[in-house]
Amino acid sequence: MFLFNLGLGEFLALFAGVSGVVAALYLLDRSRQKHRVATLRFWVHADAPSEMQHRRKIRQPWSLLLQIVSLLCLLLAIAQLRWGSSVALTRDHVLILDTSAVMNAGTEGARWIDRSRAAAKAWLAAVPKGDRVMLVRADALPTAATAFESKLSVIEEAIAGSRPTSSALRLADAVRFAERAQAAGGRRRGEIVYVGAGRSIDDNLANTAATPNLRVLLAKAELANVGFRKVGLRRNEGGDRAWEAYFTVRNDGPRPRTVPFVLLFGGGLMGQRTLALPPKSERSFTQTIRTEAAGILDARLTANDSFPDDDRAAIELPSQNRLKVAVFSDEPGLLKPLFSAHPRFEAVYAPASQYNPAVEAALVVLDRVPAAAPPRAPALILDPPKGGPVSVTGVKRDASVDVWHNENPLGAGLRSRDVKLESVSVFETKPGDLVVAEAGGAPAVVARTSPRLVAIGFHPLRSALKYELVAPLLFANALSWLAPEAFLRWELNAGAPGDVTVTLDEEPKPGAVTAKLDGGGAVPFSVDGKTLRFFSAAPGVVRVNDGRRERVFSLTLPDVASNDWQVPDTVRQGVPRSLEAPTVARDLWQWLAVLGGAGLLAEWLLFGRARRLFLARNSSPAPAWRKAS
Repeated sequence: MFLFNLGLGEFLALFAGVSGVVAALYLLDRSRQKHRVATLRFWVHADAPSEMQHRRKIRQPWSLLLQIVSLLCLLLAIAQLRWGSSVALTRDHVLILDTSAVMNAGTEGARWIDRSRAAAKAWLAAVPKGDRVMLVRADALPTAATAFESKLSVIEEAIAGSRPTSSALRLADAVRFAERAQAAGGRRRGEIVYVGAGRSIDDNLANTAATPNLRVLLAKAELANVGFRKVGLRRNEGGDRAWEAYFTVRNDGPRPRTVPFVLLFGGGLMGQRTLALPPKSERSFTQTIRTEAAGILDARLTANDSFPDDDRAAIELPSQNRLKVAVFSDEPGLLKPLFSAHPRFEAVYAPASQYNPAVEAALVVLDRVPAAAPPRAPALILDPPKGGPVSVTGVKRDASVDVWHNENPLGAGLRSRDVKLESVSVFETKPGDLVVAEAGGAPAVVARTSPRLVAIGFHPLRSALKYELVAPLLFANALSWLAPEAFLRWELNAGAPGDVTVTLDEEPKPGAVTAKLDGGGAVPFSVDGKTLRFFSAAPGVVRVNDGRRERVFSLTLPDVASNDWQVPDTVRQGVPRSLEAPTVARDLWQWLAVLGGAGLLAEWLLFGRARRLFLARNSSPAPAWRKAS
């Protein structure tokens, strides 16, 4: 049994108040009587005041008990006592409102999200009193907007505040989320109502359609949409000023479309073409862009369709600034081919005698410079003499570099045959130094992190080693470690939020890959071989860096699902007239009201008449007036 109209605390408070008042009336002293006398002549003043004796006993306890029981029955009738379970009486419904990107489409003068809101409120009006409803906003990730609420005005406010996102719908995940929420609620399961366009990225929705308590309210029309699906840019490896741009455009409509495409950079026209798109298909094409400046690359489609959100894609291109390299050498001709081969280096040459530790450059090269103080910038030191930034412990004659430490990044991939060198300087190492190569068991190539420098105890281009492949590879490893930004390759992508899969150039080492938001926060990801995956539910910019290439993902394009769900006939559709549940509890208030009224009547008949007779029997008649003698 349970109380439907009042809570237990409210009922107990009312009953305690009413019963207390009735008991107080029975304890009230009503024995005082008023007497009339002819004169005050025969009355004398009493020496001591008489004490009033109050009655502390209830002379009619059965009358009091019968009244309290009758009032208890009447209060239970007001509280609407029911026989059954209050949990089994009400149901838990889940309202799934589609907030995916496609809900921002507009057809016939109304947006799909507005139609869905109206359909959701119409269904909400059919929910009976006492049932609870939870609102779930569904896109790539279902999210509970409210808890189970019996106050339906809270659900209406949450429906009015729902807005389309940039991700696509995963309907199967939303339905499973609703089923788990109903199971955790502990009440009878009501309906799971999906309201939306029915366009999902799920391939198979057969299990979703088999949900027995599912109801579908479709609010959509024909989607005639052409828009961008992917945009990518990669720096052309063969040129220093070229970007290769890749575009993928899809026609979601049932008819072929011809759409103009325009590409702008910094407000200037970079390219244009006309795209012929068959129905329900995609087309990819490339465009070469030549620029070193930073700016916004703006791609536009003049589609004039029902969903304009994906008709434009904008990507910010970074500037490709050259890195200044200060080379101090008396033989600059040996090093000029090395730095002129890379488009990101801008080398400035000076004699060794003009070396200045405070030189402003991104990289400093010291070629046999007798310098005691290291430069402030990262430095590459070739064949240093004694007394330089790295302590030289000795010089080996007719030696060879016989050990390469391939386990560290500077020695990766380096191997050499038994090549004799005229002289090799060996160094004294400090804690934290990286030994890249050894000659006769002594360090011949050393890297130091503070200050950041690489010291080579010989000149690779002035020895027999210049004919070996290891010489350019050693320079490449050293320069990429000292100035990694010069070798970092850029890849820019524009897409939609959700699951993102990245194919890396090679299988990375543990800890070598990072994924961060543009604001600095980390993004969880997983790596399986050369495949990296991460998920982003909200629009934003994610940077993935594997040490060799930085990939920038601008997740700002809306994701329009391509699967249009055809609802089976077995699934209930439309707004019902009523959702009244079968009666599972019996009302007792009618019987309690009759019983309470009968009790009060019986108390009046039994004790009310007897009380009047008792008062009449014990009351004396008023004395007659007489004249005093």
